[in-house]
Amino acid sequence: MSPRHNSTLANKLVKQLLAADASFKAAEAPSQIHITGSESEIFTLDMTPFFATPAAVTAQPFFDGVQTVSKLLSAYHAAKSSLPFETDLPQARESISDYANEFLTTLLTRANTTLSDAQATLIAAWVKNLDVYCAVKAVESFCYSQADLMLLEIAPRYGWDVVYDHMAIRCGSQSHQDAERIATLLIEQHGYVTSQCVGEAYYQFTDGWNAYPLYKILQNGQVLRLFIDQSDAADPAQIIQHWNRVYGYTAHHFGIRATKLVNGVRLAVPLDDLMHALVKEKIKIMTPVGHYTHGLLLQVFTQPEKNSNIPAALKAEVVAHAAQLEKSIENAKLLELVSRREMEPRFAWDYFELYGLKYDPANALHSAPYYQYFLPTQAAHVIKTSQVVE
Repeated sequence: MSPRHNSTLANKLVKQLLAADASFKAAEAPSQIHITGSESEIFTLDMTPFFATPAAVTAQPFFDGVQTVSKLLSAYHAAKSSLPFETDLPQARESISDYANEFLTTLLTRANTTLSDAQATLIAAWVKNLDVYCAVKAVESFCYSQADLMLLEIAPRYGWDVVYDHMAIRCGSQSHQDAERIATLLIEQHGYVTSQCVGEAYYQFTDGWNAYPLYKILQNGQVLRLFIDQSDAADPAQIIQHWNRVYGYTAHHFGIRATKLVNGVRLAVPLDDLMHALVKEKIKIMTPVGHYTHGLLLQVFTQPEKNSNIPAALKAEVVAHAAQLEKSIENAKLLELVSRREMEPRFAWDYFELYGLKYDPANALHSAPYYQYFLPTQAAHVIKTSQVVE
């Protein structure tokens, strides 16, 4: 893999998009396009794939063949013990409450009575295609969130292949370098990389938080994205640090998308289709964002999972920073539905060839979206949306 080859593909993608849709505008760099947002703001999207060497599918040895709830949880604990995680770092434990450990233990214990063996089999078959880090976080999410698991269960009915897109991990405050610590852990111990595109290694938001996007591609073709976020040092009322204190390092949200194979071509399932399917299952959907990207990156969130079991003393500690935290801190988790426009097959072949992989459109893990990254304006929408209270 070389920067030259990545740029060559990016330039081809840009030319194709400019020719296909007049809403995309040429940017100063041939690897970028401009789009106009819903409030007439101009965004620049870089089509250059991130540089990385395909990594081993480390979750597979733990989750392959799992068919019962008890074995799913055993595989989870074994996988989590195989590499360092956040709470293996003494400094990372300082910001989280005792309740955060109780919260995680409770959701895993509850899985013994709420999950069926069939659901455990479905979860294990899905997470085995990830690395250990994402598999562990995904199991935690599936054990807690109704919406995540529902999408896995109904996908075969529609002929969809459900694909991991990303997770957001809530850390503490920049005053303690909490996100920096976790990003370093993920780079050094789990093999993640930062994007080499200008502006994609770190995001700073105007409403008091910042984040580190990280990336990885596995030998099976699965791309993993992580968003490691924290509150700014100068904003003690910003909610991310308080979510971290209450819920630890469980994923704040889990981004999942779906693709389908049509006449040998892999296509993205439209966001509206995902929304309508979950609404039929009584899952409440919030406000979509990203329509101005014309399918390059569309997102919508399900209603947050509510947690009314936060200990009174801990809640009082959190609310002391700002009155509005009293209800929004109960928003423990939400599923993010994502749709990313898939490359045409000729480009998908070139994309996987960058990583030394042979593209197979029939392989659901071989998803090749035009746009690989996050959009800051849509990331900001995540935090705002997930603080909404009824």
